[in-house]
Amino acid sequence: MIIFLLSIGLIVKITGDILRLTKAVRQIKTTEKQVSKLKEEKEKLSQEYQYYSSEDFIEEEARNKLNMARPGETIVILPPNLEELLSRPKTSKESFIPNWKKWWNLFF
Repeated sequence: MIIFLLSIGLIVKITGDILRLTKAVRQIKTTEKQVSKLKEEKEKLSQEYQYYSSEDFIEEEARNKLNMARPGETIVILPPNLEELLSRPKTSKESFIPNWKKWWNLFF
C-alpha cells in the first residue's frame, strides 16, 4: 500500500514537472519569436538611419522642401492643380461651332 501511494505521488509530481516544462518551452518559443522580430526591426531601423544620415537624403530634402538647387540648375514650380489641367478634355473639331452659326442660333 505504501509503495502504491508513493507511486501515485511520484506520478503526480512528474506530471506537474512535465506540465511546467512544456509551459516553459512554449514561453521560450514565443520569446525567441519576439527576439527575431526585434532583430528585424533593428535591421530596418539601422537601414533607415543610414539612409537619413546620407548625403542623398539631405540633398533630396533640400531640393523638395527648401526649393534649393545646384548651381546651374533651374527650379520649376508646377501648379498644384496640374493633374486637373492635364486631364481636362480638349474640344474636338466636331463640337466646334463657328461664330456665325452661334449668332444665327441665338436670333433664329
